[in-house]
Amino acid sequence: MSNGRKLEHPYKVKLRMLWRKSKDFGRHFLRNRKGVTGVVILVFYILVALLAPYLTPYDPVYSKYVAGPRAKPLWFRYLPGLHHLSMNLEPIEDPSFKAKPKGIKVEAQPQGFPIELRHSEDVGYPRGSGPGSLLLLISGSENTPNEVKVRIYVRFHYPYNGSPARFTARVALFDESPNRVYIKARVFLEDAYGKEYTLSLLSLRNGSWAIPQPPIDSYQAALRVKLFMSVLKDPASVIFSRSGDYTYGVELSIKGLRKGSTVKVYVDDFYLRLYGTCFGLLGTDAYGRDLFSQFLYGARISLLVGLLSAIFSVAVGLVVGLISGYVGGLVDELLMRFTDMLLVLPTLPLLLVLTAVLGASIWNLIFLIGFLGWMGFARVIRSQVLSLKERAFVEAAKAIGAGTAIIIVRHILPNVASLAYVALALSVPSAIVSEAALSWLGLYDPNVMSWGRMLHDVQYYGAITDWWWVIPPGLSIALLSMSFIFIGYAIDELLNPRLRARR
Repeated sequence: MSNGRKLEHPYKVKLRMLWRKSKDFGRHFLRNRKGVTGVVILVFYILVALLAPYLTPYDPVYSKYVAGPRAKPLWFRYLPGLHHLSMNLEPIEDPSFKAKPKGIKVEAQPQGFPIELRHSEDVGYPRGSGPGSLLLLISGSENTPNEVKVRIYVRFHYPYNGSPARFTARVALFDESPNRVYIKARVFLEDAYGKEYTLSLLSLRNGSWAIPQPPIDSYQAALRVKLFMSVLKDPASVIFSRSGDYTYGVELSIKGLRKGSTVKVYVDDFYLRLYGTCFGLLGTDAYGRDLFSQFLYGARISLLVGLLSAIFSVAVGLVVGLISGYVGGLVDELLMRFTDMLLVLPTLPLLLVLTAVLGASIWNLIFLIGFLGWMGFARVIRSQVLSLKERAFVEAAKAIGAGTAIIIVRHILPNVASLAYVALALSVPSAIVSEAALSWLGLYDPNVMSWGRMLHDVQYYGAITDWWWVIPPGLSIALLSMSFIFIGYAIDELLNPRLRARR
């Protein structure tokens, strides 16, 4: 009889019991200081990993030279004695001239020669992001001299006392002048003392774009030899030796202009970039990549490798331990001898060999770390199963006709689940450190950035003294590993009756 009360569905009863147990577990977990500390650290790094695309616009691997190589953190400028550090500077706001140009000036020699500057919306250099350029119109007359020089330039203020780490410049010129008009161009920089440096010389051909070849880059040996007859002098440090007003521009030398003819020259991709010696929160690496971006995205790789490798290794160890312990006999002997064989092999050398053979992709690393990490846990599960299968509830299940699979899944597995939870939490630090060790040795996925790869780059480029590059990834590896260890200890204390009784 139901005594007037409606019987609940068994699944609802199970769900209610599960909810009560979860609440009870959560309440006790929150009282455990180590567990709470581990969860706080873990949540912080999970947020870092999830919010990485929103916290930085740069790709950690492919966004090269966002500033000078090995640039110091931006906040170094506010430390005593480091005010000379320079920041990135792009004096030309719209180098592709998508809109009407601002700050661009034009002069002609002889002075007063009639020239016209327009904005063209139809013509643009193919390398640019769309049409748009600066159109220069010069009309000849009876008094036109044999040679006319036109300077198109931008004057800007360089506010730093220290030199930039590097500078690059570009310009693209398109000639639509009539025949027998010859145009040459000179790309120049004028320093704060009024001295001009010729960066490149161009000969314009009717109907085609002309760009500097080789590209203008203070790193290029060709530019250094052209300016100083030596590759030892750095154009960036010589030209930008102090704060002041500088000029970047292109000078056109026009010959053969006659009455009734009009020279039409399109100017596009008018670009100058100075790469600073300080950048971002953590500076840059040897390729000018943002270290803060690498740190943020490195959290993703460490969590991905740690969690997936641990889940894989615990799952394999759990299955092997359950089958070996319960089935016994020849199956137990084969599985345990295979486990012993893997246990005696040195893990790190084996990882090095297998990674070199299979390739250092992130998925290969996850598989190999997980595959070589299950043996110890399998032995622990087997020992527990050997004890559990002799218990009365297992004998009762056999008596009512339960099969091997049913007994393992419904009766033995729930009794070893607490060991799996603890092993899962404690296996993650080992996987994180293994990935970091392989990356530090150079076996990393070239398409992703991890904390171990950051440490590899530190030692490869001899940047041990750059502590802002070394400490964040090294400390994060330790903290993230410690968080899982704390969580594992807390789970063990809550699920292990003996430890809970002591408390």
